[in-house]
Amino acid sequence: MCGIFGYCNINDNGARLLRIMADQQLHRGPDSEGFYTEGGFGLGIRRLSVIDLVTGDQPITNEDKSIRVVCNGEIYNYQELTIELKQKGHRFYTNSDVECIVHLYEEYGINCLKRLNGMFGLALFDAKKKHLYIARDRLGIKPLYYSALGNCFLFASELRSLLSTNLVSKEIDWEGLGCFLDQMYIPVPLSPFKKIRKLEPGHYLCIDDSNTVTEDSYWRLGDLPVEPLPRSEAEAIERLTFLLKDANRLQIRADVPICVFLSGGIDSSAVAVFAAMASSMPLRTFHVHFPEATKKIDERRYAAAVAQRYGTIHSEVAVSRNDFSRLIPKLIWHLEEPFGDLASIPTYIISEMARKEAVVCLNGSGGDELFAGYPHHRNSFLSRRSILSAVDRSGAGGTIRKLLGKSYNLDHWKKIFPGYVDRSLRDMAYQPGKAFGGRINRVLAQDIDGYLQSNVLFLLDKIAMAVSLEGRVPLLDHRFVEVAAHLPASWKIKNGEAKYIFKKMLEPYLPYELLYRKKEGFGAPLEDWIDEKTRINLRRIVENGLLNKSQLLRLENISFKSISPWDLWKIACLELWYRIIISSSGCPQGKTLEDFA
Repeated sequence: MCGIFGYCNINDNGARLLRIMADQQLHRGPDSEGFYTEGGFGLGIRRLSVIDLVTGDQPITNEDKSIRVVCNGEIYNYQELTIELKQKGHRFYTNSDVECIVHLYEEYGINCLKRLNGMFGLALFDAKKKHLYIARDRLGIKPLYYSALGNCFLFASELRSLLSTNLVSKEIDWEGLGCFLDQMYIPVPLSPFKKIRKLEPGHYLCIDDSNTVTEDSYWRLGDLPVEPLPRSEAEAIERLTFLLKDANRLQIRADVPICVFLSGGIDSSAVAVFAAMASSMPLRTFHVHFPEATKKIDERRYAAAVAQRYGTIHSEVAVSRNDFSRLIPKLIWHLEEPFGDLASIPTYIISEMARKEAVVCLNGSGGDELFAGYPHHRNSFLSRRSILSAVDRSGAGGTIRKLLGKSYNLDHWKKIFPGYVDRSLRDMAYQPGKAFGGRINRVLAQDIDGYLQSNVLFLLDKIAMAVSLEGRVPLLDHRFVEVAAHLPASWKIKNGEAKYIFKKMLEPYLPYELLYRKKEGFGAPLEDWIDEKTRINLRRIVENGLLNKSQLLRLENISFKSISPWDLWKIACLELWYRIIISSSGCPQGKTLEDFA
């Protein structure tokens, strides 16, 4: 796990530029750094050492030094690929998982991406062709931003590395911020800034020395698995079990301690089970809970039962109302984008605790999107996002909006933010291809393409890396995803039971009580945290804010008495982001919410 960065077609001060970009990502790579420049091309990395602690520093090169690679993430099947490549005559000089990439590229060109099982944002420079490639893993577990300017190209794992060059403007993209105001996150490929985009998952860019940029995909969610699809529930259970066991076997590969985030829900418990079974020594598990929540979010006994059954070293940590005020400014700085999901707070606290004992954490993200675990999957109507997409196509906006009720008002944000661009009614639906059939599987594909990638995985990467912790996601092994995504929806929801086939698969491994209880979800009790004092502080933040002073915010259209806690939080979050990211130069270390009121 690392932070990467670089450029194309910058002929002056390239080394200085890489130094500036590197300094913005110390938290992503506290162990070492590396740089490479040739002509107008440059690559750089800040490294968190996980595999091959001695010889694994990057950039990594091939035998004749014509190819250089920097990679943020892990290539889980590197041992198998290394054996294959050595048999073909390739010479390796490290034990790093990244070295297999350069030799694969020698064999297969950029199609080598299809051979990688892993999570990654990577950059590869081919000195003979004078081509720079940047690529992102299939599911978007690792981030990669880029800026294609008129005469040069920049890329990085984090926004601030691009902004710090002073070559990229901070001009706001209100289309991206409009998505945040509707969804609480900014979806791929948008960012908060007009000149910066996110590389789409499963895609790569090629940039040549004339600054021509071409984009292509090497994987789509609709791609069928290599093996034929299961023909029965029993065969599906057997295949899924094998694949998840194998995913965990690969993903516990590391030369540093590994732990599991164990919420007590189905998904994280499944990961803990198979990771513990694959490990030769006891795993550490960590659990977070909310003792002050009025709507009880308490899964401690379920997590403890799994930990006891599989012999993990288990720890618990509590999150309180005070943590909301204490951590929000710091987390906004690390998130870099306006982001409203307050799961960032418990994720930070559990990551901070885990980092004292481990360098890698396994996480249960993906199960709900693969197996229909959210409430809207069981409803007879399409998801809200699908409805809004349908509105744009059908022109039946007025009728559909009435069905949606007060929870969605087209004019709501336009009245408050003059620059707001409404993107929610555009057809943002993922098009997985004719292999997909049925409404529920299409909705799941949309959730994977949207909420999972741009909210869940975005949060995990940004927050875990804030404390130099690598997050891995076994449920998103692409082989497991390909099979699960193509299973009939009738195996995912059966007799009203969500995640039916996944639960049946886990029955031999987990208690019945855990599998078939009501879903809790991993979130944060915002209604409890925004008490009267906090509400007043959030209102002051908005009223005294830079958005208001610059007339980007219309306070006369805000009724603070009637505004919901979530809408108040979104407006305040946007104001805090504007102050911390656009108008400030450093992390607000030690500052609380009250300091901004």
